[in-house]
Amino acid sequence: MGTAVVRLQGTPPRLPGLHRLRAPLNCRTPMRYHIQEGHFDLPDDGRIDRSMNVLAMPDGSGVTFIVSRDALRAHETLAQFVERQMNDLKRQVSQLQETSRNPIGVGPAMRSLAAIEIATRFRQNGQALHQRQAAFQLPDGRAVLILTASSPEPFGESELALWQRTLASFQPRD
Repeated sequence: MGTAVVRLQGTPPRLPGLHRLRAPLNCRTPMRYHIQEGHFDLPDDGRIDRSMNVLAMPDGSGVTFIVSRDALRAHETLAQFVERQMNDLKRQVSQLQETSRNPIGVGPAMRSLAAIEIATRFRQNGQALHQRQAAFQLPDGRAVLILTASSPEPFGESELALWQRTLASFQPRD
Protein backbone atom coordinates (compact mmCIF):
# COMPACT_ATOMS: atom_id res chain seq x y z
CA MET A 1 0.00 0.00 0.00
CA GLY A 2 1.43 3.41 -0.98
CA THR A 3 1.62 6.58 1.07
CA ALA A 4 -0.68 9.34 -0.04
CA VAL A 5 0.46 12.94 -0.04
CA VAL A 6 -2.41 15.31 0.61
CA ARG A 7 -2.11 18.93 -0.51
CA LEU A 8 -4.54 21.49 0.75
CA GLN A 9 -4.75 24.65 -1.23
CA GLY A 10 -2.10 27.13 -0.13
CA THR A 11 -0.13 24.68 2.04
CA PRO A 12 3.03 22.76 1.25
CA PRO A 13 2.79 18.97 0.84
CA ARG A 14 2.85 17.08 4.11
CA LEU A 15 4.19 13.58 4.49
CA PRO A 16 3.01 11.31 7.30
CA GLY A 17 5.33 11.66 10.31
CA LEU A 18 6.99 14.83 9.01
CA HIS A 19 5.56 16.86 11.87
CA ARG A 20 7.78 14.89 14.25
CA LEU A 21 10.86 16.11 12.38
CA ARG A 22 9.75 19.71 12.65
CA ALA A 23 9.21 19.66 16.41
CA PRO A 24 11.00 22.58 18.07
CA LEU A 25 14.25 21.85 19.83
CA ASN A 26 14.07 21.95 23.60
CA CYS A 27 16.49 24.82 23.95
CA ARG A 28 16.54 28.52 23.26
CA THR A 29 19.40 28.55 20.77
CA PRO A 30 20.16 25.39 18.80
CA MET A 31 23.72 24.43 17.99
CA ARG A 32 24.53 24.48 14.28
CA TYR A 33 26.46 21.22 13.83
CA HIS A 34 28.55 21.20 10.65
CA ILE A 35 29.68 18.11 8.78
CA GLN A 36 31.36 17.86 5.39
CA GLU A 37 28.03 17.33 3.65
CA GLY A 38 26.07 20.09 5.40
CA HIS A 39 24.84 21.03 8.86
CA PHE A 40 22.10 20.28 11.39
CA ASP A 41 20.50 22.26 14.19
CA LEU A 42 20.85 20.20 17.37
CA PRO A 43 20.08 20.95 21.02
CA ASP A 44 22.85 23.00 22.62
CA ASP A 45 22.39 21.36 26.00
CA GLY A 46 25.94 20.46 27.02
CA ARG A 47 26.50 17.53 24.66
CA ILE A 48 30.13 16.70 23.86
CA ASP A 49 31.05 16.00 20.25
CA ARG A 50 32.81 12.64 20.21
CA SER A 51 32.35 11.99 16.52
CA MET A 52 34.96 10.47 14.24
CA ASN A 53 35.74 10.76 10.55
CA VAL A 54 37.74 7.99 8.90
CA LEU A 55 39.40 8.70 5.54
CA ALA A 56 40.85 5.51 4.07
CA MET A 57 41.98 4.28 0.69
CA PRO A 58 39.36 2.01 -0.94
CA ASP A 59 41.71 -0.99 -0.90
CA GLY A 60 42.87 -0.37 2.69
CA SER A 61 46.43 0.45 1.65
CA GLY A 62 48.49 3.44 2.66
CA VAL A 63 47.84 5.85 5.50
CA THR A 64 44.35 6.12 6.99
CA PHE A 65 43.46 9.48 8.52
CA ILE A 66 41.10 9.62 11.49
CA VAL A 67 39.72 12.86 12.90
CA SER A 68 38.15 12.46 16.33
CA ARG A 69 36.72 14.92 18.79
CA ASP A 70 36.48 15.09 22.56
CA ALA A 71 36.55 17.63 25.38
CA LEU A 72 38.81 18.32 28.30
CA ARG A 73 37.42 17.47 31.70
CA ALA A 74 37.03 20.28 34.21
CA HIS A 75 40.49 21.65 35.14
CA GLU A 76 42.22 19.13 32.83
CA THR A 77 45.21 20.25 30.77
CA LEU A 78 45.95 19.01 27.27
CA ALA A 79 48.91 17.01 28.64
CA GLN A 80 46.63 15.32 31.21
CA PHE A 81 44.07 14.60 28.48
CA VAL A 82 46.75 12.92 26.34
CA GLU A 83 47.97 10.85 29.29
CA ARG A 84 44.40 9.73 30.07
CA GLN A 85 43.86 8.75 26.43
CA MET A 86 47.13 6.81 26.34
CA ASN A 87 46.10 4.89 29.47
CA ASP A 88 42.82 4.00 27.74
CA LEU A 89 44.72 2.85 24.64
CA LYS A 90 46.94 0.58 26.78
CA ARG A 91 43.83 -1.33 27.86
CA GLN A 92 42.58 -1.72 24.27
CA VAL A 93 45.68 -2.90 22.40
CA SER A 94 48.69 -5.14 22.96
CA GLN A 95 52.41 -4.44 22.74
CA LEU A 96 51.92 -0.67 22.86
CA GLN A 97 55.16 1.23 22.38
CA GLU A 98 55.23 5.02 22.52
CA THR A 99 58.21 6.06 20.41
CA SER A 100 57.90 9.83 20.87
CA ARG A 101 55.82 12.56 22.49
CA ASN A 102 56.54 16.18 21.60
CA PRO A 103 54.91 19.61 21.72
CA ILE A 104 54.22 20.88 18.19
CA GLY A 105 52.25 23.57 16.40
CA VAL A 106 49.28 22.73 14.15
CA GLY A 107 48.14 25.04 11.37
CA PRO A 108 49.84 27.90 9.56
CA ALA A 109 52.85 29.40 11.34
CA MET A 110 51.11 32.71 12.11
CA ARG A 111 48.02 31.04 13.63
CA SER A 112 49.55 27.86 14.97
CA LEU A 113 47.70 25.98 17.71
CA ALA A 114 49.66 24.26 20.49
CA ALA A 115 49.46 20.49 20.17
CA ILE A 116 51.00 17.30 21.49
CA GLU A 117 52.23 14.81 18.91
CA ILE A 118 52.61 11.13 19.79
CA ALA A 119 54.11 8.33 17.71
CA THR A 120 53.13 4.78 18.67
CA ARG A 121 53.13 1.24 17.41
CA PHE A 122 51.01 -1.62 18.72
CA ARG A 123 48.99 -4.67 17.79
CA GLN A 124 45.22 -4.60 17.52
CA ASN A 125 43.19 -7.66 16.52
CA GLY A 126 46.47 -9.36 15.62
CA GLN A 127 47.53 -6.62 13.18
CA ALA A 128 50.55 -4.35 13.65
CA LEU A 129 49.70 -0.64 13.46
CA HIS A 130 51.92 2.44 13.39
CA GLN A 131 50.34 5.76 14.33
CA ARG A 132 51.07 9.44 14.53
CA GLN A 133 48.61 11.49 16.54
CA ALA A 134 48.29 15.19 17.23
CA ALA A 135 45.91 16.36 19.95
CA PHE A 136 45.11 20.05 20.18
CA GLN A 137 42.60 22.35 21.83
CA LEU A 138 40.37 24.35 19.59
CA PRO A 139 40.11 28.10 20.21
CA ASP A 140 36.92 27.64 22.30
CA GLY A 141 39.11 26.22 25.09
CA ARG A 142 37.47 22.87 25.97
CA ALA A 143 37.07 21.10 22.64
CA VAL A 144 39.93 18.81 21.63
CA LEU A 145 40.58 17.63 18.09
CA ILE A 146 42.72 14.54 17.55
CA LEU A 147 44.20 13.88 14.12
CA THR A 148 45.53 10.35 13.65
CA ALA A 149 47.50 8.90 10.76
CA SER A 150 47.53 5.11 10.93
CA SER A 151 49.33 2.54 8.80
CA PRO A 152 50.12 -1.18 8.97
CA GLU A 153 53.63 -0.26 7.76
CA PRO A 154 56.17 2.01 9.48
CA PHE A 155 56.06 5.63 8.30
CA GLY A 156 58.61 6.39 5.59
CA GLU A 157 59.74 9.80 4.36
CA SER A 158 56.72 10.32 2.08
CA GLU A 159 54.22 9.37 4.83
CA LEU A 160 55.94 11.68 7.33
CA ALA A 161 55.92 14.51 4.77
CA LEU A 162 52.18 13.92 4.17
CA TRP A 163 51.60 14.00 7.94
CA GLN A 164 53.48 17.30 8.29
CA ARG A 165 51.62 18.89 5.36
CA THR A 166 48.29 17.77 6.80
CA LEU A 167 49.08 19.27 10.22
CA ALA A 168 50.29 22.53 8.68
CA SER A 169 47.13 22.84 6.58
CA PHE A 170 44.64 22.89 9.48
CA GLN A 171 42.41 25.98 9.57
CA PRO A 172 39.92 26.30 12.47
CA ARG A 173 36.48 27.60 11.59
CA ASP A 174 35.90 31.24 12.44
